[in-house]
Amino acid sequence: MASKQDQRYNKIAKACLKALNQAASNPIDREKSIQAVYSAIDTAFNQQSDILQRELQTATKALEQIKNNTINLQDAHKIAADTLENLTTVTPENNLH
Repeated sequence: MASKQDQRYNKIAKACLKALNQAASNPIDREKSIQAVYSAIDTAFNQQSDILQRELQTATKALEQIKNNTINLQDAHKIAADTLENLTTVTPENNLH
């Protein structure tokens, strides 16, 4: 199974390829085709950025709960484990292109 990072990269790449294929099949208006490709990239990138922003908010909330000492150690471990499981991990050795 691909990592979440790989899945996000693939979604952006597929959106780009789809726009490029559509542009290639209708080369009449080159500028419009180019703009469609940029628009597809922007849309896909923004969708993936929104996911990462939500992950950051989740992680921040978990860290705030732990920092404020409003929970016991067992709950802190569970919150940390659940949060880490749902985050996208970025590893330098996983080149996506």
